[in-house]
Parts: sequence; structure tokens; C-alpha cells
Amino acid sequence: MDADFRMIAEELVRRREHDFSVRERLLEAGRLNDGYDPEMEAVHLGNAAWLEAVVEKYGYPTIGRVGADASNAAWLIIQHAISRPAFLRRMLAVLRSQPEHEADPKNAAYLEDRIRMYEGKPQRYGTQFDRDDDGLLSPVPCDDPALVDRRRAALGLPPLAEVTAEMRKRDTRRPTREELERHRARCRAWLIETGWRIPPQENSR
Repeated sequence: MDADFRMIAEELVRRREHDFSVRERLLEAGRLNDGYDPEMEAVHLGNAAWLEAVVEKYGYPTIGRVGADASNAAWLIIQHAISRPAFLRRMLAVLRSQPEHEADPKNAAYLEDRIRMYEGKPQRYGTQFDRDDDGLLSPVPCDDPALVDRRRAALGLPPLAEVTAEMRKRDTRRPTREELERHRARCRAWLIETGWRIPPQENSR
């Protein structure tokens, strides 16, 4: 690994750990239960801008360039930059163009599902969850439920039913109906504000 990529690898890991640290602090303060916290978003946007410049100058931080851990950290930065739709879409194309040994295929699957979820399209791998009408954590709709576990198995992911059961087991508090409606209203507004969705009046023209 040359000196430039060594520094990039170290910075990728540092930024990932900072992201986790801020998230843990905000979670303990109860600030992640009411929309996208501005401090958390600022971390995500700063990381995305930095990575965007790295990709522009050096290319994508592949496993061969920065190692598996740092390459996964690069994907996490992308995955968390949720208020930048164009960046996520562009990086998905970049990830998809990498040979399998240079970027973990699971990363592209998670990113594709996240993009499709925000666009209002069915996901393909069942990696994204949200509250269902009963307030339970459930996978958002998939394009072909009969194929989901086959796709997951090809990536080394466990069956979706197992993951769903585990997530619900760890989920300690189910929201009330009022809380669920507020959550969904905030999400709808945020999706329009960030450009993931078209406002209803424009969509109907």
C-alpha cells in the first residue's frame, strides 16, 4: 500500500469511528428518535464530501488499495449520506463496476436496497427495515419475496425471516399509533425535501 492510500485508509477508519461515536452519544441523549438529527447529518455530509474528493482524485478505495476494513468504511460513509441522492446513485454505479475481489458485493446490495427504498421502489435483498402498520420492525416491501432469500444466500446473508426475528427481539419499544404517524409524516416530508421523491401535486401532472 503506497503512502497516499495508507493515509486514506487511516482517515476512512477514523471517520467511521467518529460517525459511530457521534451516533452513540446522540442515541443516549434521545436525539435519534425524532427525525434526522442535524449534528448527525453534518457528520454524514462532511464524510461524503471528503470521500467524493478522494474518489475524484484517486478512484474508489477498493480492497486492493486500502484493505478490506477501510474499503468497508468507505461504503459506510456512502450508505449514511442519505440526504445526497445523486451521490448515492453515482457511488452505486462505481461500486457495481468493481471486481468482486475489490469491493464486497454485499455493500452494493445494501446500497441498492437503500436507494430503492427512498425512491419508493421495492428492494431486492431485504436489507432495509422500517415500522409496519403494527409498529413492528419489518423489511420494506421486496420486488419478489420468493427470490429474496436466494439472492441473500448468494451474498452470504442469512434468511430474511431469521434477521427479522432477531431485529424484533432486540427492539425494546414499539411506538404508539400517534408516534408512528408522526414518524411517517416526517419521513414523507424529508424524502421530498432531499429530492428522493416528487411532491404529490407535481407527480400528478
